[in-house]
Amino acid sequence: MGQCSDAGFLESRFTTNSRLRSRAGDACASRRKASGVIRLTFLGSLGVAALTGCKEPAAGASPAVGLVTAGQAIAVASVRTYPTSDAVAGSSDEYYIVTFTFTNTLGSAFAPRIDHFILEDDQKRRFLGADSGNANLVGLRNDAGMLKAGDAHEYTVGFRVPQNTHAKLFYDATF
Repeated sequence: MGQCSDAGFLESRFTTNSRLRSRAGDACASRRKASGVIRLTFLGSLGVAALTGCKEPAAGASPAVGLVTAGQAIAVASVRTYPTSDAVAGSSDEYYIVTFTFTNTLGSAFAPRIDHFILEDDQKRRFLGADSGNANLVGLRNDAGMLKAGDAHEYTVGFRVPQNTHAKLFYDATF
């Protein structure tokens, strides 16, 4: 049995006669080794795909609390900056991922919308909040329920802004 046929391969795996098994096993050893390598390669690629599919934000994040100041009814807990994941030529934008506590001071219950959280810089440019739509925002989860008057919730919201923007965070209920 110089070449490993399917019959020889099966015979080497399932025979009880040790002499037959050793002859068939010698011819089929390379086939078994190759099938094991293929299985390991496949399982390894599945593991890599699983790890890259669900990722935390990039490791290059930097704490930058001084870039965002709190407006009325907001307490900023943390700010992380990330480069944009798209390739727009000449763009120097970045994402600010801001974690903050918002207290409802409007006097009645309402459901805050993420895109009503605004960063406004010194030039009065406004940047709307988002919690989806970009790879940097993967994993952000926010409460979409009603917020009673006087109650507070923690939110994590992303803002695409020009690099090193200093801005004030507030909730705009007027639009």
